Amino acid sequence: MTRSSILAMRPRSLTQWMPILLALCAGSSLAGDAGCGGDVRHETKGTRMFLGYVCREPECAAHKAGFAWADRHGVTEAAACAQAEEVAFGEGCRAFTELAATAEQSGFEWARANALPDDCSCDGAGPRFAAGCEAFVRAFGR
Repeated sequence: MTRSSILAMRPRSLTQWMPILLALCAGSSLAGDAGCGGDVRHETKGTRMFLGYVCREPECAAHKAGFAWADRHGVTEAAACAQAEEVAFGEGCRAFTELAATAEQSGFEWARANALPDDCSCDGAGPRFAAGCEAFVRAFGR
């Protein structure tokens, strides 16, 4: 097999990588691993973003909560997010409705965009988001 034929088989987009990475992570959860230390999180460099929105706290907890809520309730219209009392929750909800990606792909992209070195920040936006986030960490973190 030539180098060019090997390169031609290589996945080129996030959508192509996700099934491969999720299969590698199937049935495992990194978030419970020792090393996260409960409330101890790794240091972040700079401001974290959550799928296009600036996080107001280091772990983007309110954004993740809004994303998880929208995922659980199958929200498809951003207008459903407008009644959120907390701005960051509403932004997380809107992020779910605005993306043309699955929750897994969104988790993977969030971990990639924030260069997560470990899975300590993967929880909080639902199990599918966490699976995508953990897939990134397994493949490219630590």
